[in-house]
Amino acid sequence: MNIVITNSKMQYKANDGGVTRRIPEHFKKRTVVFEVDGEERRIFIDKDQLPREVSEEDIVAYIEDNFDDSTLVNEKYEQLKLEQAQANAELIQLIMTMSGGVK
Repeated sequence: MNIVITNSKMQYKANDGGVTRRIPEHFKKRTVVFEVDGEERRIFIDKDQLPREVSEEDIVAYIEDNFDDSTLVNEKYEQLKLEQAQANAELIQLIMTMSGGVK
């Protein structure tokens, strides 16, 4: 498996609900987008799973060990497009029926 990290973002949140700062104490998780076998995938890594200061090799090793937890980046978008096309077809059918175009 050849994993290429294309994007990695760290997310922070103040524990007490106060002002969030990009400091180690406020680190919550990281989102990693990567490519493998021509697919763009995403995985969320909580601070309890990998600390803030890790190497790229550590992240790749984590992805290899937890690959089943990753999702296709465009999977939800493709599903929404399919559902929208289906809803449009049903709407067109309803309009045609109501206007007397289909008997």
